[in-house]
Amino acid sequence: MAEQFCSLAGDQSATRSNTMNRSNTMKTAVTTGASSGIPSLVLGLLVLLSLVGCQQSEPPTMRQDSSVSKPDVDGTVGDKGMVVGTTGAAAVQAGADILKAGGTAMDAGLATAMAQVTLAGGCWVSFAGIMTLVYYDAATDTVYNMNASYNTVRGETDPMSIPALDTANPMSADIKPSGRATLVPGFMKGVEQGHKRFGKLPFADLFTASIRLAEEGIPFNAGLVQNLQFRENVISRRPETRAVFTRDDGELYQLGDNFRQPALARTLRTVAEQGNVDYLYTGEWAEKLVEAVQEEGGKLAMKDLADYQVIWSEPVVADYAGHQVYSHGLPAIGGVNTTEALNLLEAADIKSMGHYTQSPEALTWLTQLTRIWMVGYLFPNLAEQVPGIDMSLQGRQEKTHAQALWKALKAGKLPFARPPQSLPVHSDTIATVDQWGNMLGMVHSINTVSWGMTGIFVDGISIPDAAAHQQAQVAAAGAGNRLPDPTNPGLVIKDGKPLLAFGSIGAGLHQKTIQVLHSILDFAYTPDEAASAPAFGAPEFTAAGLTDRTTISEGRFDPEVVEAANDMGAGLFESDLMQGGWSGVMIEPETDKRLGGVSMVWALTPDNDSRPVGY
Repeated sequence: MAEQFCSLAGDQSATRSNTMNRSNTMKTAVTTGASSGIPSLVLGLLVLLSLVGCQQSEPPTMRQDSSVSKPDVDGTVGDKGMVVGTTGAAAVQAGADILKAGGTAMDAGLATAMAQVTLAGGCWVSFAGIMTLVYYDAATDTVYNMNASYNTVRGETDPMSIPALDTANPMSADIKPSGRATLVPGFMKGVEQGHKRFGKLPFADLFTASIRLAEEGIPFNAGLVQNLQFRENVISRRPETRAVFTRDDGELYQLGDNFRQPALARTLRTVAEQGNVDYLYTGEWAEKLVEAVQEEGGKLAMKDLADYQVIWSEPVVADYAGHQVYSHGLPAIGGVNTTEALNLLEAADIKSMGHYTQSPEALTWLTQLTRIWMVGYLFPNLAEQVPGIDMSLQGRQEKTHAQALWKALKAGKLPFARPPQSLPVHSDTIATVDQWGNMLGMVHSINTVSWGMTGIFVDGISIPDAAAHQQAQVAAAGAGNRLPDPTNPGLVIKDGKPLLAFGSIGAGLHQKTIQVLHSILDFAYTPDEAASAPAFGAPEFTAAGLTDRTTISEGRFDPEVVEAANDMGAGLFESDLMQGGWSGVMIEPETDKRLGGVSMVWALTPDNDSRPVGY
C-alpha cells in the first residue's frame, strides 16, 4: 500500500490530514513513512478462528463468575462516561474506575484490556498478543487509528513450512508445536503508545486492577476449566507453563478454585514501576522470550522486539446513511471489509426491505452480502471475470465497486454467494467514552487457538503462535513486516459529532458488525437493542471447506422468517458457535447520555458476567 497511509508510530509529531474529511469539521490523523505490502488473505477457518476468543464447543455445566467483583452499576445508560467489554465484569469495572478517577477513554480502554487478559489467564487474549483501535480525540476533533498487530520475524525465510494447526480439529491432542509460529507481539507497545498520546492518568495506574487480580486471585471459571481440559497436553509441555495452572498441592486448578498468577503480577509491577515497556521489548523479559521461542525451534531475535513500533494510520471511511463510519485502516483489512459491506447495503437498498429479523428477503440478502469480502480472497482473478469491480484495497472502498458487485450478485455470478430464489408469494473488544467526549473502539486478541500449540509462558505471560494458521499471510507480508489483520474497531460520526464507538470479535465478527451498524444507522436501534437482536454468524466451514450454509442465533429468530428465508435459498441453521461478539457505546445526540450495548450471546454465557458500566 501507498506510503502516505501508514507509518511507524514512535514519532509523536503526527501531521494532520484532512484528505478524508467527510463531515463538517472531522479530521483524521496520519503520520507519513514507509510501510509493508498488503497480502491477499486466504479465506477460511485459518483466518476466522483467530478472533473467535473463547467460544466453547459445548456450554459449561455450571455458572461461575469470571471475576472477583461485579460492576457497581449494571445498566446501559450513563451521564458522563461508560465502559463496555465482551468479557469480565472486574475488567469493565476497572475501566469505569479509571474514568471516575479522571482518566480518558484511552486510559479506561487500556486498563480494561489488561484486566481482561488477566481474567482470561492468557487463554484467548494475551499481553503478547495484538491490539487495534480507533480513537476520537475531542480536543482536536480528530479520529486516530492505531495498529499494534503482529510483525513477522525477520529470520523466518520459509514461512510456508511452519508446522500448521489442524484447523479441522484445533483442540486435537496430536499437536505440532513450533516456535517458528511465534510472531513479534504488539499488545504492550499499544498500551504504551496509546497512553503516551492520549492518556491522562499516570501510566502505573492502568496496571492497578490487573496486578491486584493476579496477586489476590480470581475464581477459576467454567470457561477456563473447559479450555484447560481441552489443552492439558499443551499446558503440560513446559514446566513453567504447567506451574501457572497448578495448585500448591500439585493438582491442576479446578472449578471455583482461587486462581492466582504471582509471576504475572511481578512482571506487570516491573513494567508499571518503570513507566514504559522496555522491559518487555529490550530488557530481561525480552531475552527470556527469545530464549524460550528458540528452544522450540523459532527464529525470533532481540532485534525483532527492539525494532517493533505501533503504526498510526489513517482510518478507512465510509459514507453511509448520513453518517461517516471510521474503521481500522491499512495495512489491516478489517476496515476495508466494513466499508465495502456498507456500500453494498446502500447499493442494494437493504433498508427498504425491512429489518432482517422480520424480513426474510432482507435476512437472505444480508447473509449473502456479508460473504462478499471472502470471495476476493478465494478467487483473486475475480476482477477479470466481473466487469466494473476492483479487488484492490483502494478499489474495494469505492461505491462504484459496490454497485458492480451488487449487479453481479443479483445475476448469480459471485462464487459462494447467491441471489434468493423467487417465491410464489478470543478475543475481546472494548468501547469507552469519557466525560470530555473522547471515544474508543478497541479489539485485542491472542490470534490463535486457546494458549496456542507451543504452550509457552514467560514470567506469567502466554505466548501465542499465530503463524500456525497464517503461513500464506506471513509469506505474503514478507519478513520483518506488519501482518495484516481482519479486526474492525470503529467510530461513527454524524453531523460532525461523534456518535458511536464499537468493536467486534469472533468467527462472525464481520457479519455482526454490519448487522449492528445496519440496525443503528438505518433503524435507530440503541446499542443495547442492536447488540441483543437475533443475528446470523459466519458461514459454515467444514473440513471440506466453505459451504453455502449460514449460522443463526439459536432459538431467537421468528421461525416463519427463517423458513421463508430458507425457501429463498438462504441455507440458515442454528448455531451460536459461529456468532460474532460486539460491544459499543453511543453518545445520544438529543440528551448527551452514554448508551452501551454488548452482544447477548457473549454477555450471558455461563462464565461471563460482563455488562456495560456507566456513571
